Amino acid sequence: MTPREKQKLCNLLAGFFSSPEPGMVAEIGRKEGFAFLADSMKSWGGDPALLIGLYLNGSSEGVFAELQKEYERLFSGRERASVSLIESPYKPWTQDEECRLPFAREKGLLGGDSALHMEAILQGAGVEVPEAFKACPDHLVLELEFLSALYGEATDREVRQFIQDHLDWIPHLKKELIGFQPHPFYLSAVELLDQFLKHERNRLERMDHGEKSVHS
Repeated sequence: MTPREKQKLCNLLAGFFSSPEPGMVAEIGRKEGFAFLADSMKSWGGDPALLIGLYLNGSSEGVFAELQKEYERLFSGRERASVSLIESPYKPWTQDEECRLPFAREKGLLGGDSALHMEAILQGAGVEVPEAFKACPDHLVLELEFLSALYGEATDREVRQFIQDHLDWIPHLKKELIGFQPHPFYLSAVELLDQFLKHERNRLERMDHGEKSVHS
């Protein structure tokens, strides 16, 4: 995959984990939209059959309503139990050994180290945190949008560092999401995200060990 293709994939993934919009459903519903995702999966030896949930059949209106309802169930937090799309809850609240707060090492809390670090990264890049994400700058959508920007402007080393620092929690998200028996769309979306990041980590580690720089 080229850096431009990786930018596109990250932006699509950010859309998948955002509150559904008719435009996103229509884009994936087009044959070329799904073909891009399948080609991306094949480019690193993945099985495109795992993406079957992203192949949206039926009317755009019907699919949109279905995904909107499922997004609310899975991610809105309005249900008694839901899946978090925010990094902080998957990690200890802080790694600061001098912090004496009783919940310092607990998981499941917002506003932890990862949130503060993401906010600092975005500010350093001249990016204002959108109002909807002020309380959670380490939301998956923002992290994927920033990763997309990195593929267009940053070095491979910077990409690797960001993935290592802020997207290492995706296997935990995947495991939790599977436990909620999600709509096939979200099952395929998290599988695509997980496999893409694994491929990128492996590629960047090979480069770090002196192998030839490649974008595939």
